[in-house]
Amino acid sequence: MNVSASLTLKEQYGPKSEAWQEQQSPPIVRFWCDDGTCWAIPFFQIAFMHYHPEEQSLLIECSPGTIVVVGPKVGDFCDRFCSHKVGQLKADGKDILAVTMALRGYADAS
Repeated sequence: MNVSASLTLKEQYGPKSEAWQEQQSPPIVRFWCDDGTCWAIPFFQIAFMHYHPEEQSLLIECSPGTIVVVGPKVGDFCDRFCSHKVGQLKADGKDILAVTMALRGYADAS
């Protein structure tokens, strides 16, 4: 393939190419925690997730810390989340029992 390195991906492949898709803003998911706070996290800030089916729990590691989701439908939530089909999550006491945020601890740099 003969492609000039000085061209941007958009210039090389066009605005509708699968190689380059621009968005107005990043997709954001909102986590409504049990303490009443809401954490709005862009999908791209999610580092990794760990689903534990026996404990019906999901750990979502992101920039500010770890979001812990617990409940019998957490596996279904995980599947939909991975497909970017979830815009927000809040415990309902039945399918999702708890949503909490464990903030990352930062050591004092003094």
